[in-house]
Amino acid sequence: MEMIEPVAVWDVRPWGCPAFRVGDFNGDGRNEVLFVQTAGAHANEAFDPRFPEVQGYKTGVEDQELFCLTLTDGEGNILWQVGEPWALERPFSWNGSNFCEVVDLDGDGQVEVMFVHRAELMIYKGATGALYRRHKLPHSGFYFARAVRSDHSDRYHIFTKSVTTSATHSYGNPSLLLDHAFNVVWEQEVEGAGHGGNTADVDGDGLDELLIGFSLFDHDGTPLWSHSPMSENDHLDDSVIADIDGDGRFEFALAHDGHDAVVHNADGTERFRVAMHHCQNIWSGKFFEAEPGLQLAFVDKAIGKAEDRTAAVVSADGRELSRHRTMGYYSVIGWPTDLGTQSLIRLEWPVEPDADRRVLWVDPTGRELARLKVRENFYDRFQKYGLDTFPGRGRYFGTCHTAAVGDLDGDGRDEFLITDRERVWVFQQP
Repeated sequence: MEMIEPVAVWDVRPWGCPAFRVGDFNGDGRNEVLFVQTAGAHANEAFDPRFPEVQGYKTGVEDQELFCLTLTDGEGNILWQVGEPWALERPFSWNGSNFCEVVDLDGDGQVEVMFVHRAELMIYKGATGALYRRHKLPHSGFYFARAVRSDHSDRYHIFTKSVTTSATHSYGNPSLLLDHAFNVVWEQEVEGAGHGGNTADVDGDGLDELLIGFSLFDHDGTPLWSHSPMSENDHLDDSVIADIDGDGRFEFALAHDGHDAVVHNADGTERFRVAMHHCQNIWSGKFFEAEPGLQLAFVDKAIGKAEDRTAAVVSADGRELSRHRTMGYYSVIGWPTDLGTQSLIRLEWPVEPDADRRVLWVDPTGRELARLKVRENFYDRFQKYGLDTFPGRGRYFGTCHTAAVGDLDGDGRDEFLITDRERVWVFQQP
């Protein structure tokens, strides 16, 4: 198999982390890279050792308090940093995705960085790292925040929700819509609310509808359609809102925890189902050029029995175009193959602590095209910190790779960035 060498390797100690993304944060027309050190969804009382009455897996106090933002240029040089980087030798505990929103909230032509840290909605200026606004949320389970258009004032509102458990609300609840002054416009308690949400202007009125769990709400909180969870603990793990068949109307692909994935039409009627074991990621893309419209890629949970870890790619009408075994989560990248204009990168999370942690470029059938040269094994870290005793074989504690995608050099093609928290490897299309 071809080995793809990185075009650059950055040393990101001590401020490296799994939560990083590419974008133009300072308005200079070039992309930078933002790193956010925080416990993420672990930064709440369910995981806090100072709340022993809440049962379950606990992180360290240091993990709970950790906060550091670092912005680098496209070569890994620090432009600004706020907070204090991780100071301990062991990796910090982290769990989360969709960790921040980058948007011009106030209309001044410069973007803000918005995210949730320890029950506070935090907003920083992207150009300087200066704190812009902060707002206390109802409980520590909140982690998801997005800017939405919910009136015609030309000002963004903020959709934010819990993504986990709390002492006061059911799993993933509540969801709030805040106005530009952080006043609560409406609040929803939704069955199966799950880990995140999604937004899109579904009816074309210039305002955003909000997907919470398996329910769609209009911009003013009016319920539009709703489907019950498939079991008591079923909740939304991931979703895609996209016009997959090109008819000008959105479709909704929903990942049910431990059940089949379901794709709905814009009116909420069921379009088709995709057999999955525990789907946690959904992507849309043009993976098969010969197929009309877009395709959907569904990816099972990256840990567990090998036979329960599969990926499926389906057409806009629900035909299964590919199903293959996978050992990890996928990212979509604009590297063409002989099948389509987009392809997939697989970050493998094997069950065995001493197994290779591979990063592979694959086509939509799962065919392995090349291997990206990164750190191959985390067994020394497993041994040193006894991480096999933690949930997920230590994956929360820095024994896996995470990725970001973006154009760093301005050539119009995406680079693929991989980190193990200590280094970042930068790869270009082979």
